[in-house]
Amino acid sequence: MMIFLMLACHSDGPSKKIATVSDDPVTPVTPPEPSVPEVEETEVGEGEIVPTSAVHARQLKRMTVPQVRNAMEQISGGVRWGDEDESDWDVYADTLGVADYQLRVENDRSPSVMFQKFLDDAATSTCLSWVQATGSSFYSIDDPSSMERDDVRTNIVELRWQIQGKQKDASEPLIDDYEQLFIRSHERTESLDYSWQTVCVAMFTHPDFFMY
Repeated sequence: MMIFLMLACHSDGPSKKIATVSDDPVTPVTPPEPSVPEVEETEVGEGEIVPTSAVHARQLKRMTVPQVRNAMEQISGGVRWGDEDESDWDVYADTLGVADYQLRVENDRSPSVMFQKFLDDAATSTCLSWVQATGSSFYSIDDPSSMERDDVRTNIVELRWQIQGKQKDASEPLIDDYEQLFIRSHERTESLDYSWQTVCVAMFTHPDFFMY
């Protein structure tokens, strides 16, 4: 009798649910694609297409030593770095990596520290001789001794055109830099010749001259 009452009490209790695994296939949830904001044409240069050649521009090359030598002599009206018999560009050709087709078959055309050193030496010598030459083509102004700002800037613009082949535009920021270089050099040396020599050297040693 006791056993029957215990079973009856147990059967009257709350029933428990047992979780089962559903046989229905689970549908995967696909995340929404990220939205891409629309860009107006005015935000990308009025819809202009950039040509591939502008993106993948060719690598600039340095002039060969003979090209630099000839260019400096032609620009300066025949001033040679060295003596009357031989240019120092030719004297130091081996050091500068010029091919002799015996030990070296390719020209070193990297803008190396060695090249920059010799270029600076050549420009320093060539520029001073060019500035001081009688009837020199260095000056494009009527009075080479003028310190007037307009005259200085005019001569700088013409020099840049001669040395670097750049258009004659006095509004370019680099013209301001060369003008300041001229002023600072004159403050230190009080010499027009050396002030113009400093500007000339800066133009010859700039990549705009020896890279193309």
